[in-house]
Amino acid sequence: MGLSKIWDLFCKLCLIILILMIFNSILGDILFRIKYSYPKLSSTSTQTINTKDAPIQKDLKQEKYIKAYGEKNIYALKLQSEYSISGLVVSKNTNFWLRDVMRNNFDDICLMDIGIVWGDLAQNKNRLHKYWKFKSHKTLGQSRRLEWRSKVPYEEMYWDLSFINSHISHTHLIPANPNVMGGLLQIKKNDIVKLDGYLVDIYTDKSETVALTSMSRYDTDTSSRGYGACEDMYVKQVQIGDKIYK
Repeated sequence: MGLSKIWDLFCKLCLIILILMIFNSILGDILFRIKYSYPKLSSTSTQTINTKDAPIQKDLKQEKYIKAYGEKNIYALKLQSEYSISGLVVSKNTNFWLRDVMRNNFDDICLMDIGIVWGDLAQNKNRLHKYWKFKSHKTLGQSRRLEWRSKVPYEEMYWDLSFINSHISHTHLIPANPNVMGGLLQIKKNDIVKLDGYLVDIYTDKSETVALTSMSRYDTDTSSRGYGACEDMYVKQVQIGDKIYK
């Protein structure tokens, strides 16, 4: 067999493998979405979600770990703080499509990212979207980021960058159970939501570090405890409007 035929055969084999990988990933994504498409409403609330205040964080004094199940692996979560965040959703990222390609442990356990603002930003939704644009996404380098940019020249913006930084959170979500995950998937951009649970550090079942959570709303870069100022949250309850899932 000539070299050209061997090369052609190799290229065809690579193409077949790529097609099978994409098909398997898409099928897995579809089955995943079907699995969580029908969450059970746990209760309703007559109390309006407070979007004025910053997230409530109560650091834990005693060390405690809980077991958590990713889609494929088992993890240990170190509970750092009781945590409750309320506000306006400015971005949502499920990272599901083709998630089996270039997927790591962090993707396996943190099934969704959400960008939330509070205070004056949440109280002035129309003005916020007039001056700012938000996007949560996964980069080719496998970093999961929330990015924002102004829509007008900087000197014309209503809020400066430091104010935005201190009133926004990019939170990586670990659902406590399938019903919570189903509730999280119901969230849409511009929804008013409240999430309750814990800030957690994430480890594999072999004690290897997967991620450390941010513990402050004022850190802004990769030098922070959270490798980029993001919160890793174990979610026990999600409220969207007056609907509660837990």
